[in-house]
Amino acid sequence: MRFDNFIGNLKIIERLRQKLREGRFPHALIFTGPEGVGKRTCALMIAKALNCSNSGPDDFCEECSQCRKIDAGTHPDVLTLGIEEDASEIKIVQIRSLLRTLELRPLEGANKVFIIDPADAMNPASANALLKGLEEPPDNSYFILLSPNPQSLLITVRSRSQTYPFIPLTLAEMRTFSDSAQPSNYDELALRWSRGSIGNLKTLDLEALRERRAIALDFLETATRASNEEFRSLIGASADLSRSKGDFEPNMNTIAILVEDLLYLREGLAGRIVNIDLETELSRLAAEIAPAQFVRIADFLRTIEIHANNYGNRQMLTDMLALTSNAAVGKLADDIPAKSR
Repeated sequence: MRFDNFIGNLKIIERLRQKLREGRFPHALIFTGPEGVGKRTCALMIAKALNCSNSGPDDFCEECSQCRKIDAGTHPDVLTLGIEEDASEIKIVQIRSLLRTLELRPLEGANKVFIIDPADAMNPASANALLKGLEEPPDNSYFILLSPNPQSLLITVRSRSQTYPFIPLTLAEMRTFSDSAQPSNYDELALRWSRGSIGNLKTLDLEALRERRAIALDFLETATRASNEEFRSLIGASADLSRSKGDFEPNMNTIAILVEDLLYLREGLAGRIVNIDLETELSRLAAEIAPAQFVRIADFLRTIEIHANNYGNRQMLTDMLALTSNAAVGKLADDIPAKSR
């Protein structure tokens, strides 16, 4: 794939190509943004543009030995650094090994390119070691750091790099990708559930998604509609959501997207919903939920997002979400301050 075929984030691509044309390409870049939106693909394209034997400074041919070796991951001057097997972070020994090659001449290409992915996996010692390479890099050496969470990088690393924020693709751009995909186009539901990430789209299991979504929707329907006499079923509705630690985050994300769809339907914006196959069912549920109830649900989902990794009792979190979502409980909570006045 050439620069002209890159889908999404076209302003970033053009800015980078302009810097290549002008011969003032920065020696340290940070590509930020969610997974699957083109950060790594763009980094490899830049590596090819900096080393291609045939094309001009802002493009590459995809046919020369330089381009083919970069695509195959075998180019000796284009190194990708990541988390090693059975490790949880990028170690200082990996960075030191990289820096030892910094002063050496390129072995085959015109330039050396170091891609660190994910850069936020560097521990403080690794990041501090990298600073030595960022401060005065050789003219023919370039660092590209990929990170979904750039705020976790040392400020000294960020200050020595130019940052380019990649954003999720629009639905129209996802459809463009689908139209060009082989062997077949993707389902519209899959395009919407991918949330602007081609990486997510390629790995999405629609059958598993539909099963998880059915559990989440059953939870929302039970939680929002249960009466005072049905509190037992209200608490029981959360059991399937919290049973597995590995499924907890995907389940919470599924509920958040369903709630987002309910809000869009409540506001008459059906064209924006993700779950287009559930529009009729969701429209009925949206009509039953009061605005204040939506606010409570959204607020508690945000609380779960912030604290889930640090809070061990998943069952209690989902029980609280069930209670927070319930209209009868919400009315009771609203009545308490009124009576106290």
